[in-house]
Amino acid sequence: GEIEDGDAEPNDRRLLFEEWASYSVFYKYQPIGLIRKYFGEKVGLYFAWLGVYTQMLIPASIIGVIVFLYGCATVDDNIP
Repeated sequence: GEIEDGDAEPNDRRLLFEEWASYSVFYKYQPIGLIRKYFGEKVGLYFAWLGVYTQMLIPASIIGVIVFLYGCATVDDNIP
């Protein structure tokens, strides 16, 4: 159906557009139930795993940035 139909009741596609596929909602959790309902079980499970995997990578990236900055700060002191 059309997304921009003003007087029609909101369908799943419009809800996904407003709650998931917009730059203004990047800080919110993904609507996994709505994704699963619209796309199916396999795609819903994929995006659920993608969200968990991204959350697991955040601490590793923070540690990596700290180690990189420490290496940049001490590059002159550590002469092989």
